[in-house]
Amino acid sequence: MEKFPGTITRMPPHGKITLNEEQEAWFRKWFPEVENSRLMKASGLTHDTLHRLARARGLKKSAKGLAGIKKRQAAHIKKVCEENGYYASMRGKAPCKACRDVWEEYRRSDRYKPAIAILRDTNPRKFKKYLKRRSEIQKENWQKETRRLVLGLERKSKLKVVFKPYTKSQLCRRNNCLKFGYFLSMDKSEAGGERYIIYYDDNTDRRPKFEKNCIADGFTFIYEPS
Repeated sequence: MEKFPGTITRMPPHGKITLNEEQEAWFRKWFPEVENSRLMKASGLTHDTLHRLARARGLKKSAKGLAGIKKRQAAHIKKVCEENGYYASMRGKAPCKACRDVWEEYRRSDRYKPAIAILRDTNPRKFKKYLKRRSEIQKENWQKETRRLVLGLERKSKLKVVFKPYTKSQLCRRNNCLKFGYFLSMDKSEAGGERYIIYYDDNTDRRPKFEKNCIADGFTFIYEPS
């Protein structure tokens, strides 16, 4: 790919980006053939500006360009996998020490898996899309499990499905139960049968007035021998 001619100029008063004749020719030549990351790095354009200029000119990636992009991406993925020791692990060999040190550092200092943490640090835009997609998948799975539970079908996951949420007062009652030494079941689903049950034993400091308010809110107290 040729070097981007000149620098980007912004027109006052709103700083709108304009391309001169040489830049216009460069953009029309290379946008259909080259991946956007390389275009952004060469020209200094942002992702949104790049797509805005392409839409205004009716430009799209050509079939030849897409084939070349996929080929280069595959080569890059292969290189990264080799550097990270992925292929070595598949062949039964231990990854190199540098690779192990990087992964161990992410394991110690981050709540995400190493590959996801690296994506977050190197490409925030793709990381944001990953989080959005993961949230959509989790929501979709929860909705499916809820429908299976309502219709009495076989469960296909271990999600804690609750399709009838607690009221605000019920949530406060449950939290106070834990503070006062009562016991609650982790199964909060309707099918579990323990959603509104509170347990106590011989060591629980029972509070009659508190229990009365909980019963009025729909809960039941059951003695559980210690």
